[in-house]
Amino acid sequence: MDNKVVVITGATSGIGFEMAKELCTQGFKVVLACRNLDQGLKVQEEFNNLYAKVDVDVMEINLASFSSIKRFAKKFRTKYNKLHVLINNAGVFCDTAKKTEDGFEMTMGVNYLGTFFLTELLLPIIIKTADARIVNITSKSAFYGKLKVDDNMFYSNVYGFKAYYASKLAQIFYTIDLSERLKDKGVTVNAACPGRVATKIWNGKTLMMKFLSPIITKKGSSPKEGASTGIFLATSPRVKDITGKMFFEKKVIDYSEVCLDNTIRREVVKLSYKVVKKYEENLSAG
Repeated sequence: MDNKVVVITGATSGIGFEMAKELCTQGFKVVLACRNLDQGLKVQEEFNNLYAKVDVDVMEINLASFSSIKRFAKKFRTKYNKLHVLINNAGVFCDTAKKTEDGFEMTMGVNYLGTFFLTELLLPIIIKTADARIVNITSKSAFYGKLKVDDNMFYSNVYGFKAYYASKLAQIFYTIDLSERLKDKGVTVNAACPGRVATKIWNGKTLMMKFLSPIITKKGSSPKEGASTGIFLATSPRVKDITGKMFFEKKVIDYSEVCLDNTIRREVVKLSYKVVKKYEENLSAG
C-alpha cells in the first residue's frame, strides 16, 4: 500500500480514528479530514509517537459548511495529484433541531449532502487515480428510512432517528447511483455498515438520548470492531472488482426493498445535484 493516499472524514475519534490508525500502519498516506484541527494534530502526534514510520497529514473540513468543503477540496487538489481511497465516515445524530451553515437540516446536511458535495468535488482526482475506491460508512438503519423528494427535503425541521434513517437511506442511494456512473472508470463505490458501535455520536441532550446512550454504549461493539469492514473495503484485493454493494462484517448483505427503489433514488440524486450546483457550477451529473 506504499504511497497510496486515503482521505478519512471524521478521523479523530471512534470508527474513523481506528481506520486511520490501521491504514497508516499499512503504508498509506493518511489524510485526516477533521472539523477540529487541534484534535487532528493531536491524533497525528499520537500516530507519530506510536509508530516509527507513518505518513499522516491533517486538513480541516466542516461538513456542515459548503464553503469549508470547497476550501478543503481546493487545498487537497493543490497538495495532491492522486486519491486512491476516500472514506466518507463523518456523521452526526441530532436529538434537537439544528441547521448547517447553509440552512440545511443538520443530520441530512452532514451525513448526506455534505458528503455528497465533498465526493463530487474530489471525483476528478479520484477518477484519474488508477484502481480507486470510495467507501461510504453507513448503516442498516437506512432500511427504515423514508424520503419525500421535494424542495423541502434538505431543509425540513425533522430531527432524531427519523432524520438519521433518512440520511442513511440517501447515502445508500448515492452509493448505488455513483457506482453505476463510475463502473467503467476504474472506481468502486461501496457502503460499509459498522453495526451498532459505542461512539460519541449517540451522546445527546434530551432525556430520551440520556437514557438510550448508556444502553447503546453498553451493548454496542467497540470502534475498532466497527472499523473492520471499512478497512476491508479500503484495502482487500477480494473486493477490487465489487461495486455498488453494502457490506456488514466483511460480507455483502442484501439491500432492503426501499433501497432498491430506482425511481426515488434517481430523484434524490437529481435534487442533490440541483442543490449543490448553486454552490459549485462546474459539477457534472454525468
